[in-house]
Amino acid sequence: MCRMMVFAGACTKCGEAQTWEDLSQALSCLEAKNNGAIGDCSTGVNIEQHKFDQECDRCAQEDEGLGGVGLYESPQKTEWKRSAKDTSSSHSKRQRT
Repeated sequence: MCRMMVFAGACTKCGEAQTWEDLSQALSCLEAKNNGAIGDCSTGVNIEQHKFDQECDRCAQEDEGLGGVGLYESPQKTEWKRSAKDTSSSHSKRQRT
């Protein structure tokens, strides 16, 4: 008999029903593996559903401050130039070894 474990629940923030695909597993029995697909056996599939509540991806992004925001834009790069007076070798420091 094949076995499928499904983790389903609701988002803890918005309450929307979710199935957590990352946690769900499908395990084929030997007969189904030989036939090429899960559930393609004489005994069928035993589906176990486990309750699992967690924030959905959309609510998690809003918590991180990313919801509704476009791509991140980096600030303008400022270049600093040294004047000829600053490049004198008499004021340079040497590293001690």
